[in-house]
Amino acid sequence: MLRNVSNLDLQLLRIFSAIVECGGFSAAQAELNMSQSTISTYIATLETRLGYRLCDRGRAGFRLTEKGERLLESIQTLYKALDSFCGDAQALAGRLVGELKVGLVDHLATLPGARIADAIARFYTRDQEVNFRFFVTAPTELERGVIDGQLDMAIAYFGRRLPSLEYTELYAERIVIYCGRRHPVFARDDPGKEEIEAFDWVRRGYILPDTLLPVRPTRFSATAHHMEAVMHCILAGTHLGYLPVHCAEPWVQRGEMRALAPEAFGYEVTHSLITPVGRPRSEALDAFIGDLLRTHGG
Repeated sequence: MLRNVSNLDLQLLRIFSAIVECGGFSAAQAELNMSQSTISTYIATLETRLGYRLCDRGRAGFRLTEKGERLLESIQTLYKALDSFCGDAQALAGRLVGELKVGLVDHLATLPGARIADAIARFYTRDQEVNFRFFVTAPTELERGVIDGQLDMAIAYFGRRLPSLEYTELYAERIVIYCGRRHPVFARDDPGKEEIEAFDWVRRGYILPDTLLPVRPTRFSATAHHMEAVMHCILAGTHLGYLPVHCAEPWVQRGEMRALAPEAFGYEVTHSLITPVGRPRSEALDAFIGDLLRTHGG
């Protein structure tokens, strides 16, 4: 009984198919460049491997058995599958495949320098069949995800440099102190630094270098890991907080927020692409990183 298909079995099946196409052993000799006795030996070997008779041959002529006819149908199905496999295998030459797990911080779509959408659009002009999975979370979680292998790459501002990660700078972001319309300092023209520091603040839930902050609050009564939560606290009028200018701008336009001494108390950060040091990259990841760097002028 045939349990595993070897190269010899495939050769025997091709000989059998050629015999059927030619209409018999004698007619197949020229096609196969074999003697009739050699062809007979091959078919007998195939029948032994299969465990049943494929054809009747003799003075009455060549005729397939019912099992021979069924096998011929299966061989044709096999050939179609092989042709499909060869086509698929050839189509993969130069095609990017797989899955890309990308981590981002929230509220990047409104940052003019962040051209992530352009990089995605550029990637989709490639010959690719890649499934993107995007995750939005805090920078510390993004670092952990890349190190643990849950993410292939991430983009954010990172206030530290870890030795297990490679950092590539992409674009800058301006950060300013904001207060909401209901906050008591909203109507003040020129609040001082000490007064600003003394109010309740909403703290960012990830590490920021002390050297960045022109104002160092002493009262934190809220912690937020996403920009959305920071905006809610500021809009409530209960807290002051740092926000990227592009995030606050729509609220400033509506008169719901204002910046406090933006030139004196603001600061700038640079967002970086992070990937793990020493971990092999897929072709798809290399291509997307290349698109990110090109769209950001790198």
